[in-house]
Amino acid sequence: MAPARPATPPAAPPSRASTISTLCATPSRGPREMGDPDREPGAAKSELAKTASRRSGMDVVDPEEKAEEEAPPDVIWVDWDGPDDPANPLNWSKRRKWLISSVGILFCSLVSLSVSGYSISVSSVQSELSCSKEVAVLGVTLFTLTFGAAPLILAPLSEVYGRSFIYLVSAIGFTIWFIPQGLATNIETVLVTRLTVLWTAFWVCCVLVTRFLSGICGSTAVSLVGGTLADVFRGHERGTPMALFSRDALSLPSSPLIKGFRYVNWVLLAMSGAFTISMFFILDETRASVLLSRKAAKLREETGDERHMSRDDFERGSLSEMMKTSLGRPLKMLCREPVLIAFTAWISFTWGVLYLCLVSIPLVFGRIYGFSTGESGLVYITQTIGSTIGLVFDLYCNRLYIKNVAKRGPEARLYSAFGGGVLVPLGSFIYVFTSYPECHWSGPAIGVVILYTGMYLVYLTTFSYLADSYSLYASSALSAMSFVRNLVGAIFPLFTTQMYDGLGIQGAGGLTAGIATLLSVTPFVLFRYGSALRARSPFARELARREGAGRANQGGERGTEGANEKKHAEGDV
Repeated sequence: MAPARPATPPAAPPSRASTISTLCATPSRGPREMGDPDREPGAAKSELAKTASRRSGMDVVDPEEKAEEEAPPDVIWVDWDGPDDPANPLNWSKRRKWLISSVGILFCSLVSLSVSGYSISVSSVQSELSCSKEVAVLGVTLFTLTFGAAPLILAPLSEVYGRSFIYLVSAIGFTIWFIPQGLATNIETVLVTRLTVLWTAFWVCCVLVTRFLSGICGSTAVSLVGGTLADVFRGHERGTPMALFSRDALSLPSSPLIKGFRYVNWVLLAMSGAFTISMFFILDETRASVLLSRKAAKLREETGDERHMSRDDFERGSLSEMMKTSLGRPLKMLCREPVLIAFTAWISFTWGVLYLCLVSIPLVFGRIYGFSTGESGLVYITQTIGSTIGLVFDLYCNRLYIKNVAKRGPEARLYSAFGGGVLVPLGSFIYVFTSYPECHWSGPAIGVVILYTGMYLVYLTTFSYLADSYSLYASSALSAMSFVRNLVGAIFPLFTTQMYDGLGIQGAGGLTAGIATLLSVTPFVLFRYGSALRARSPFARELARREGAGRANQGGERGTEGANEKKHAEGDV
């Protein structure tokens, strides 16, 4: 039997950032989609899962109940050697935790730099590869599209092979794909006209394909870092590292020294190469289930006793089953859950506005103010400034959450969304209607700062609110939202130039700002009617039954410890 879990002191409601670190996940676990990241494997069995109604269509069963019913009677469960086991990532030193966490956060920053760097150099791609603006912008679209789809597949793989393996493979691929993108500029050496056409087509396809593959590799930075932070930091320790990760995931830093498409790729190749090499010396596996599986395998090898087994080895379904759950349940929820539908529509359009801004910055500052490519890159720093301001503002909103959560429930998470709902359209209007030659360039730059301050608040609220609303099914809800959000973000840049050319900068920007204003009522409506909408949700009704049963049975095996715990989604993203 696994050792009993030590009692944990009562804690304040989790901060928004610490919640995201356990809830930015895709449903990789099949039946066991949920789990407290602070809860060591083999902890006392949850009575909540035992009361689930199979007739409700929610295919969630308690894996430990399944283990007791179906496991061989003489199995030897492998667990940590007590609550202070130094092999448990939660017990590692702070220095080691921060060193490993910095790897994921830095990876996220490199991916963000790749997005903004390519966006700034789209005109260079056009001129050097003799392609249209629409084809060049496809590099942004394909890269972004993979951010929504790839994590649905990467999450089950990380459960089987571990986070460190996926990190290393992804970092190597992310680095390698810069080489063909950089070499694509060799088109200038081709002198024969007919061969130039064929050579151009080859290199354009090369750039687009490698951008797609680079996006798949880069999506690891976003899909696994939250899980890594949950692996090594306990709930009350997670706020600061998660806030840094969220800022880097949202802001798109870029260098004012960017000089063109070729320059971007070679600089990123050098940075990513150095980063990848460092990973071999720094990175360790952090996923508890994988570490215990390896421990069980080592014991079987050393003792010759095949009865040694970790619970995750027994509970884990086949890879195909995990893929089916990872892909199927989010789609089902996206079609049936009004709260999820409303929030997905809001965050997706807001994300689209973000990418419109990303692609339009070189357009606006280049056409109106005559900025060079490098000077346009300097403007992107305003996005990081806005995200940092949003981070500070969210600290105040989290106090409101702690004060009102007992009365409001999940809707207490929406206070910062009120500010985000106002700031996103406000920043959009300022960005658009100060973009005149008569106005100083600082006007639209301030608009971008305000826009990104609001975007950061919306981004954080979305994850924490859906997490609290759907609890057990949070990772499925979040993966559905993330897929649609990134799909919209991938599509919007395709028509940015045509929209700005057809409607003008003010007309196009005013249209998107107006729609953003209409959608900004979403958090206010959900604050008033969110609980009523959840009452009609089949998933929420199932959760209510399970929570009621859990409270009724807490006097049993879990004791009073269960009353102080909040179930969070475990995983990757």
